[in-house]
Amino acid sequence: MSNTWCALPWIHACVRPDNVLKPCCRFQVEDTRDLKVNLDSIQEHGSDAMNEPYWTQLRKDMLDGVPRNECRKCYKQEEANELTDRSSMRIFLNKRFSSVITKEDCNDEFNSVRYIEMSIDNICNLQCKMCDSKFSSKLQLRDKFLGNTVHKKLEPNFKKFDNVDLSKLVYVKLLGGEPFMTPNFIKFIDYLLERVDPNNVSIEIATNGTITPSAEIIEKLNEFKMLYINVSLDSMDASNDYQRMGGSYVTTFDNTQLYGHIFKNVHVSIHSVVSILNANSLANTLNILIGQHNYHVSVDFVTDPEHLSLLHAPKTYIDWVLEKNKNNPTALTLINTFINSRTYNETYWKQFIETTKSLDVFYNKNIKDYNPELVEYLKENNYGF
Repeated sequence: MSNTWCALPWIHACVRPDNVLKPCCRFQVEDTRDLKVNLDSIQEHGSDAMNEPYWTQLRKDMLDGVPRNECRKCYKQEEANELTDRSSMRIFLNKRFSSVITKEDCNDEFNSVRYIEMSIDNICNLQCKMCDSKFSSKLQLRDKFLGNTVHKKLEPNFKKFDNVDLSKLVYVKLLGGEPFMTPNFIKFIDYLLERVDPNNVSIEIATNGTITPSAEIIEKLNEFKMLYINVSLDSMDASNDYQRMGGSYVTTFDNTQLYGHIFKNVHVSIHSVVSILNANSLANTLNILIGQHNYHVSVDFVTDPEHLSLLHAPKTYIDWVLEKNKNNPTALTLINTFINSRTYNETYWKQFIETTKSLDVFYNKNIKDYNPELVEYLKENNYGF
């Protein structure tokens, strides 16, 4: 693979809830502390903090056409016939920022901050099955119940960007938690309005679509050049509500449509996350969202936690899912590409069964009320349901 260049390591500051900076949100590294860049180092050294040896070697490898394992999610996407304009996040963002930087402009040093991706905090109102308390404060009790690490309230201090030149900033992506429900959201918007000319900056917001923003938020966001709202909606049926516990696919879709009317210069898209819990609904979801409503939909497949990933499911489950998705060629292509490296793992599959049952007790819910097709498959194959 010779084409490995991605613009982000030269222009991007991606802040996670624990203050760590990554080259991008998809960059898969076991321990983010190895990156040796956080908001404290940004405060002390400005954008020069991004010239740590790990980062300069990453940029050198990209320029030399050396694939990086940390970037495998994009490489894997590029093997598939992806949706609309997004053959991979790498290719999509290279096009988006082609007017500000190209490969020919680059050496192994950081260029300038053109793009900030900011996790405002971990305050959220949902308890998504593929998430944890690092990204949702609502999940502290569940993580404790499962014996997982419990993260307290996390609030990265965005004012540590005071020592960073933002004069070339053109794009900001905001995540949570849930941005529209936290008081820190409007504080960060005000910070941006003090530091930059909003006519030069576009804002992207990743939202779970359960919140209608206030009139003040609407007014301030409409000051920016362009607004991109990316709504997390995993299924156009109740399996979405089971995976994103506390949410409603009906409310989320209604708000998705509302966002297109209450903001000016706005583009609304949808991001669907596919796991064992909802994979049988992907074709139906794409048929409705794309076929009937013409939304751009990006699709991602769960890899962590492993017990929710299609990568470790038995062949009978995979065959069943492919049959359920046969009426949408894109859904079939996406699933087949993702499972290309599938290896059945009995331990993870048993964990899926046991965790599903225990969380149903914890939440006083029953999976059969949300995805009866999946439960029927599990019963037919004697998986304890």
